[in-house]
Amino acid sequence: MTATPGITLRILDQRDARAYRALRLAGIHACPLAFQPDYGEACLQPLSWAAQRLSTPGDTFFGAFDGGDLVGAVCLRRHAGRKIAHSAELKALVVDPQRQRQGIGRSLLAHLIDQARAAGLRQLTLSLTDGNGRAERLYDAFGFVLFGLEQAAFLLDDTYYAIQHRQLVLASH
Repeated sequence: MTATPGITLRILDQRDARAYRALRLAGIHACPLAFQPDYGEACLQPLSWAAQRLSTPGDTFFGAFDGGDLVGAVCLRRHAGRKIAHSAELKALVVDPQRQRQGIGRSLLAHLIDQARAAGLRQLTLSLTDGNGRAERLYDAFGFVLFGLEQAAFLLDDTYYAIQHRQLVLASH
């Protein structure tokens, strides 16, 4: 599937672990407010950690490729169990810092939402650090609504930040 001109979207698997790990580290380094792990902690996670993450049951990682280069990724985390199987989480949206503001994140998000709807999901939730304005504007554009604010949940450089919890209703209940 092509969304942004020249960008192809596909599901990631263990063969993409090296590229995913490099992309994630670049994202964490460039925008520490957007990611929970500290850059130093993330650097200590081995390649096997990335491979395992890409093959976690219930998680589907979508990657954006420019030719053979992974330039963005996002995860759809399905909930297990009959009572919550209608809901999933959007996790780990990352775009190569050198490729931001080119519509890659928007394409990944639109693709994830389409896939969630096609799978019959009724809602998506996500969490993001309060004050990450670019991410807030992106999620606002897709209709994600704030439903909770967890105060002092994130500490970066001796400053505490709240975590926003947002929801997108995909189908009426």
